[in-house]
Amino acid sequence: MYCRWWIDLDLATKLPFARDRVIECFFWGLGAFFEPQFVFARRFMTKVTVFLSIMDDIYDVHGTIEELELFTEKIERWDTSMEDLPDYMKLFFEALLGFFDEIEQETAKEGRPYCLHYCREMLKNQARAYLTEARWFNQDCVPQLEEYRRAGLYTSCYPMAAVAWLCGMAETGSKEAFEWMFKNPKIVVASSDIGRLMDDIKSHEFEQERGHVASAVECCMKQYGVSKEEAYDMLSKMVESDWKDINEELLKPSTVPRQILILMLNLARIIDVMYKDYDGYTDARNTTKEMLTAFLVDPLPVVA
Repeated sequence: MYCRWWIDLDLATKLPFARDRVIECFFWGLGAFFEPQFVFARRFMTKVTVFLSIMDDIYDVHGTIEELELFTEKIERWDTSMEDLPDYMKLFFEALLGFFDEIEQETAKEGRPYCLHYCREMLKNQARAYLTEARWFNQDCVPQLEEYRRAGLYTSCYPMAAVAWLCGMAETGSKEAFEWMFKNPKIVVASSDIGRLMDDIKSHEFEQERGHVASAVECCMKQYGVSKEEAYDMLSKMVESDWKDINEELLKPSTVPRQILILMLNLARIIDVMYKDYDGYTDARNTTKEMLTAFLVDPLPVVA
């Protein structure tokens, strides 16, 4: 079920520049919540993470700045006409719209038609952040670290992933929960920041070699005049501070269901698994493959 839709779309063949990581994205969903009753939410989260991964590669690797400006404008206005888009964007946008149609149909059955609105609005935030980074790269600009981290709230993909999860959660995905998410509460910011910074620490060298917007590491080095190793240390301390914020938010009373707080905690945990030692998402051939095989393929021995 989690792979058939991806095989049918055949985007791995049609968009060869994009990373084919459907199993890794499914693992991300399992890291959020593994219990059987969350199967519907995992399905939405797996799909949205796959689409965001392709979208990231479009903005980072493949699209020209003119194409990215046009595509972002399409998403901003939710203009579904595609005549003026390049062919690769048409393929992606058509598949993305099909996924949003699925969200609309499934949530409408549950009496939650508002879900689609929040998904669209969060995708607009995502596209704006991606375009901001593309403009920085196009202008050879190294932004201030805090400015970079503000964009990183969305380029981490965690707010969009959380919104997709809420779409699949009839019991907790209320309009109030979506409104809470859009206010960027501390636990959402902290979890997203962990995702952005840990990704950058482990992947920035490879990305700079291929041509990429300055990461948090380069921003830190330029702004504070420090070495790469000193930047790693500074960013790691920021990650520690984010973990303290998550713990604080989990310990105090909240107006939203605790399940949503645990979701943000678990998203921070899964980034630690995938990026603690190296970029286990982009380079998924060795350790990540072994981990996924052990987790999803090899049966556990049962001792009587």
